[in-house]
Amino acid sequence: MVKKTVGYPYCAKYGFDEEHIQSRLSWLDLGDDDHVIAKQLQQDVITPNVQAIINGFYAYLDTIDEARKLLLDEPTLRRLKKTQMDYLLNLGINFDRKEYFESRLRIGQAHAWVGLGLNLYLCSYRKLTQLIIDQIPNDYELEKFQHVCLFIDKITVLDMSLAVETYHVSRVRTLEESLDRAQVQENQLRIEASTDALTGFFNHEYILAKLKQAMTDDRKAERPTSIMMADLDHFKNINDTHGHLVGDKVLIEVARRLGTAVRDFDHLGRYGGEEFLIVLKGTPLSTAMTVAERIRTHIAAGPISLHGLKVDVTISIGVAVIQPGDDVEEFIKRADKALYEAKSAGRNCVKSAD
Repeated sequence: MVKKTVGYPYCAKYGFDEEHIQSRLSWLDLGDDDHVIAKQLQQDVITPNVQAIINGFYAYLDTIDEARKLLLDEPTLRRLKKTQMDYLLNLGINFDRKEYFESRLRIGQAHAWVGLGLNLYLCSYRKLTQLIIDQIPNDYELEKFQHVCLFIDKITVLDMSLAVETYHVSRVRTLEESLDRAQVQENQLRIEASTDALTGFFNHEYILAKLKQAMTDDRKAERPTSIMMADLDHFKNINDTHGHLVGDKVLIEVARRLGTAVRDFDHLGRYGGEEFLIVLKGTPLSTAMTVAERIRTHIAAGPISLHGLKVDVTISIGVAVIQPGDDVEEFIKRADKALYEAKSAGRNCVKSAD
């Protein structure tokens, strides 16, 4: 049978079932006899002097710059004083129950949310403890005084241990979330820096970087690298006839068709204008020619429909395979020459430089 944790979410979250509660109490030597002392503490010390304790505590905080930053307005100050009064008036009462543990665990979460530093929290708690001790009646016998002081020490350490537990986890999770957001932003910036805004493919600089890396990798592995220079045919006529907005939409659709025609491990980038560079790692010329022909037929398979307007589009492709001594510039130059031959041959065709 599963125990219900409704009403005590923090206890459930941090594993404070009955066994763990008793374990924490035993660490601090808090037992049944301490319930009697807790009632004495409330009756003789806290209840009749709660306002004096609070006033002394906030007078102390007013001497600390870090604390004053959190107490900027009167409504906040009133709310905090009310919360502290509620806290003091049940300090130590029923300390072995889940309700008590739940309230103390919530305190740590609240301190983390408002940005209270853990060092200030611990130091101010020491001051609060002293303020409570200062209110112990002077007519207390020494033994009774010592028992009450010992209980104050034990119960405040219990409260601090629970608050610090949630405080620490909350701050760690906040840090993790900040790091996650930073990583997402970094990844987004990296994508934006490497991506052509219109087509979504690699931009000019990044596709050249991919080509350079492919050439290095394939040379080490003694594999061929092939590239394609692909250029839309008569794209200027599309812009002149239908306008640049239509031209952009045509480029977007052509890019989509290119993306579905190349292989998953090929690199595709917008080289400039209506020209695309495709990098085929570890690919011999014969395979590259087959892929290029598939791309050509896929682009020309049907007109591009734009709000009732149908635009016929074809593409010319120049293919080159890496040669000994090729650098990036020479490699592209040969593919560009093959592209020029495809244009000269009537367009809508594939030509090889090798």
